[in-house]
Order: sequence, then structure tokens, then C-alpha cells
Amino acid sequence: MMLKKRDSLKIIKSAKKMQSLSVSIKKSRKKKISFVPTMGALHDGHLSLIKKAKKTGEVVIVSIFINPTQFSEKKDLDNYPKSIKEDTQKLRALNVDYLFLPNVNEIYNPAFQTKVVVGEFQKHLCGLYRKNHFDGVTTIVLKLFNIVAPDIVVFGKKDLQQFIIIRQMVKELNINIKLICHKTIREKDGLAVSSRNKHLSPQQRGLAIEIYQGLKLANNLFKNSKNISSKRIIQLVRTFYKKSGITKIEYIEIMNANQMIYPKIPSRKDFIAVAVKIGSTRLIDNLEF
Repeated sequence: MMLKKRDSLKIIKSAKKMQSLSVSIKKSRKKKISFVPTMGALHDGHLSLIKKAKKTGEVVIVSIFINPTQFSEKKDLDNYPKSIKEDTQKLRALNVDYLFLPNVNEIYNPAFQTKVVVGEFQKHLCGLYRKNHFDGVTTIVLKLFNIVAPDIVVFGKKDLQQFIIIRQMVKELNINIKLICHKTIREKDGLAVSSRNKHLSPQQRGLAIEIYQGLKLANNLFKNSKNISSKRIIQLVRTFYKKSGITKIEYIEIMNANQMIYPKIPSRKDFIAVAVKIGSTRLIDNLEF
């Protein structure tokens, strides 16, 4: 008779149980916790973050929670992909220790009133087009930090503005957590891996690869054109996109990753960020110079 393999992934749905477990892991077992917060629909980008977390901590916790407070339109929340069965299979394959899987009422009771309000950093890039989005993001991230009590948290570089804002929150609120910004994972043709890519038709998918080509054009202009201005790089990238067939452009901006300011002449470690719509699908990407 074959023995059934013991399931290494433990699923926790209660915030109080998660808090108690974290205390036990850190105090009794004296182990460091690496944490990867997600909204599920796990893809290769998420899996790369989890693999990075496994290298940096002794116990890995992943959360899946589709956060309603960061959606400005209910239809976007309702349409967000849900694949818990597939997600848990992927987590088991990576030998993740714990999955924190709360429901909405566990995180936000009906009388919930307190939230984080992001200041100046929300007035740029995606914040201009997604009202109160980053207030919702920072509120849920802070709650997850308090529940999971991680030592290390891994975020993806594709959502660079989100990482910059969370880093600022951690600094200003004196949160004793190490943040890691892990590289963007791309398909072979350069398209940044995203759960939104599945909404693209084959024709739209072919057009989407031009997003990264435009970022590479910007990087080449920065490297090969002495003292070229940010304004000129943006103009040339915008022209490239329009000629390629990408006409719905929300923004193309060059920014400093530390201060979220727009340099007239870009420097190394500045980044170019873009948001475009292909059909009805909104895609973002960025590249550091």
C-alpha cells in the first residue's frame, strides 16, 4: 500500500491564525519569513518572485487576496481572473510553506474606516489614471505586513511605481522589513509577463511586443546620444509606437526612481515607464537606463 505524500502547503484563511503562526515561526523556530503578496492568477512573473523569496528566507508565505479597495470600477474587480485551484498547484510545485487566503470580510469588516493615503508619489504615472488606486494598494499591503509580519518581502519591478510607493511607506512609517524589487520576467519576444496578456487576441498579442521595443529604443537613445533630453526621447518613442500601430497611449514618462521627479536630461538609474491600451487591455512596462 502506497503512502499518500504529505501536503507541504498549508492554507490559512484566518488573520488571527496567520498572526499567531508568524509569531511562532519567528520566536519559537527562530526562522526568517519571506513573503510574496499577490492577487492570484499566478503566472511566471509571480513564480519568479516566489523563487527569489525561497532564496532569501527560511519560511515562504504567499498571500492571494483580490483587493477591492484598489479597483476604481466594480466591473474590473468582478472580471479579475480567479484560479485558486491552479494557483495552489503551482505553489505546491514550488514547495511554498504557507498560503494566506483570506476572504474580503476577514480583511475589511463592514465598519472598516482606516486607510493609508499616498501623497505626492500618487500624482504621477498610473496614479493619474487610476484614482485612489495606490491608497488601496498601500492599505492592503500595510495590513498584510501586520498580519504576516515578514522579514523580507519580494515585489516585481514591472510594477515599479507601486514598489517605489511601498518603499516610501516602509521608510516613513518605520516598518522593519527588507524590500526586494525583483527583475521583470518577459516572454521570449520581450513582452512583460502579465495576467492581462490572456485578454489579447493573436493580432493584439503581436502588437503588444512593440511596447518593449519602444523601451529598448529609449535606452539606445540614452546610451548613444550625448545629453539627449527626456522630452526628445519621449517624442521619438511616441512616434515609434504610433507607427507600430499602438495609438492608445496613456503616458510615456522618464522619471527618477528615488524622488519621482522628471529629469530634463536622464541619468543612469532613471527609468522610462509607459502605459498603453491595446484593444481594451491596459498594459504597463518600464525599463531602467
